[in-house]
Amino acid sequence: MKRIIKIILVLMICLSVKVVYADNYKIKELIPFNTHTTIHTDNFSYKDMYFDEKGVHFGAIKNLADWDLSISISIGLFDKSGVNIGTINYCDSTLKSKEEIEYSIDFDKTYLADKKTVKDIRYISVLSDNINCRVNGSGDYVGQNVDKLGVSHSGQLDNKTQLFLSIITVVFGTLIVLFIYKFVFTNKYRNVDGKEVRDAFDNINKELSEMRYEAEMNKPAPPPKEPNKPSDILEQEEEAKNEDKSGTDLHNLYK
Repeated sequence: MKRIIKIILVLMICLSVKVVYADNYKIKELIPFNTHTTIHTDNFSYKDMYFDEKGVHFGAIKNLADWDLSISISIGLFDKSGVNIGTINYCDSTLKSKEEIEYSIDFDKTYLADKKTVKDIRYISVLSDNINCRVNGSGDYVGQNVDKLGVSHSGQLDNKTQLFLSIITVVFGTLIVLFIYKFVFTNKYRNVDGKEVRDAFDNINKELSEMRYEAEMNKPAPPPKEPNKPSDILEQEEEAKNEDKSGTDLHNLYK
C-alpha cells in the first residue's frame, strides 16, 4: 500500500513541475513578448516558443508526420492594440520524420508593414503551420484587429496567469515534499493503510451486536391474549369449574 502511495506522489510531483510548460496557447491566440509556450499542429510541435527583439525562437521544432517535411510556419505580428502589422510566412530546409531541432527565425523588415519596426511588435500569433510552404503575403492581414483574425485577447493577461501558476506550483510542490518527508521519515501516517480504521469498525460492530443481544433478552413478555368469549359466559364457565360435583349422578356413577 505504501509503495503505491509513493508512486502516486512521484507522478503528482512530475505533473506539477510540468504545468508551467503546458500548452497555454493555441493557434490564433496572442502570445505576449518573451512568453514561453508550446503549440501543436497536425504536422509540427513548436516547443518552448517565444519571441524577443531579435526574432522568434523555438526550443525545438519536431516533425510529427510519418514523412519528411520542410520546416514551415505562419506567424502573425501584432502591435500593442492587437492590430496586425505583418506576417511571417516561413519555409526552410527539410526535417525528417519524427526529428526535432532547435530553431530561430530572425525578424526582417520585409515581414513588416511600412513605417513599422521590430519595436512595434508586442504580440505574435501562430496562424498555421504553413504546410503548403508559402513565403509571400506578409501584408495580407495588415490593419486587421485580432477579432477579424479570430485571435483571442487571452494572451494579454498571461504574464499574471503564469506568475499565479508558478506560485501555485511551488506551494503545491512544497506540500507534496513535506507529505513525503512525514510519510517516509516519521510515524505520522503509520496507519495510512487503514488497519486502525478497520479495527475501529470491528469494535463498533461488536458493541452493536452485544446491544442487540441484551435488548432481545430483556424484551418484555407479550400481553395476555384477549378472550374471544363474552365476559358473562367466561364467568359461568369459571363458576362451573369451581362447583362441588360430589353429589351428582355422574359423580356417583364413577364412584
